[in-house]
Amino acid sequence: MTLEAEGVLSLRLERIESNDPLPVWEPGAHIDVYVPDGSTRQYSLCGDPSDLTHYQIAVLREPEGRGGSRYVHDELRVGQRLLVTRPKQSFALEDAPFHALVAGGVGITPIMTFAEHLDREGRPFTLTYGGRSRGTMAFRTRLGALGDRATFLAEDTDGRPDLDEVVKALPDNGLVYVCGPLPLLRAVQAAAERVHGPDQDIVRFELFSSAGVDRPEPVPLDGDNYELVLARSGHTLRMRPDANILETVLALGIEVENDCRDGICGSCVTPVLSGTVDHQDLVLTKREQAAMDKMMICCSKPTCERLELDL
Repeated sequence: MTLEAEGVLSLRLERIESNDPLPVWEPGAHIDVYVPDGSTRQYSLCGDPSDLTHYQIAVLREPEGRGGSRYVHDELRVGQRLLVTRPKQSFALEDAPFHALVAGGVGITPIMTFAEHLDREGRPFTLTYGGRSRGTMAFRTRLGALGDRATFLAEDTDGRPDLDEVVKALPDNGLVYVCGPLPLLRAVQAAAERVHGPDQDIVRFELFSSAGVDRPEPVPLDGDNYELVLARSGHTLRMRPDANILETVLALGIEVENDCRDGICGSCVTPVLSGTVDHQDLVLTKREQAAMDKMMICCSKPTCERLELDL
C-alpha cells in the first residue's frame, strides 16, 4: 500500500495460491474488487501490463461513497486477502493518428496506462491532467517521464484546462479519451460539440457510476409486445416493451456475462442478428450504436417488431 497523493492509496495485489502469471490485461482494463458486504467496486488497473507478477490499482477516499473506499483506507492492511475478478475491458484504446488524453483526479489511473502505452510505441499524444491542488494529484513523479507531452494543472493555482484548445489541436480522425468526475466528462463532450458539431464522435470515456448522467429519452415501441428470437438457444418469446432482456435471458438459464446492469460496464454486449435498437447504454460509441449490430441487453430495448440476438 502506497499513499500516492492526499486521499489516494495505491495497492499492489499479488497472487497467493501460486507464482503463475496473473491473467493478461491491456491499458484501460479494470477489475472488480469484492468488499466485506459482498458487493463489488470497480478499479482501473494502473500498473505495467507486461508485469504479470502483480496488479496495481489506486483508490480515492470518498466519504460520501458506498463504503468501499473507507474499507480500503481504514481497514485493509498489507497481508490481508482480497477477492477480485479477472480484468475486464470496456475502455479500450482505439487506433487513431493522435490521442488527446484528459484526466481529472483519480481518473488518471486508466489514462496513465494509455499514455505510457502510446509512449512505448512512439505514437503521438498529449496528456492533460487536472486536480483540485497539486497535493491531490497522484502519480505526478511517474508521469514526469512523459516530458512536455504531459500538462499538469492544479485548479487552485493554475485554473482549469482549456478544453476547447485541447479539442481544436486534434488532427483529422484524432480521438479524445477522458476519465474523471462527471462534470469533466460533460465539459469535454461540450467542447467537442462546440468545435466539431453536435454529431461528432471523437470522445471516449469510462464511467463506474451512472449517477447524474443524462440518458436519451426512450423510443416508444408500437404495439403491446414484440418477438424476441434467441438464435443459438432456439427460443422465441413474446416480450413486453418494458421487459428486461438480460433478466429474461438469465431466467432461461442462458449464461451471459453481466455486472453493472446499468449500461456502463459493457459486460453484457450481445450481437444483434436482425432488428433495430434504442440504445440506452453509456459504452458504445455513436458509430457503434448506429451500426445496430450489437446492444447492451441490460438496459437497451428494441424499436422493431422482431429482434434476433446471437444467444
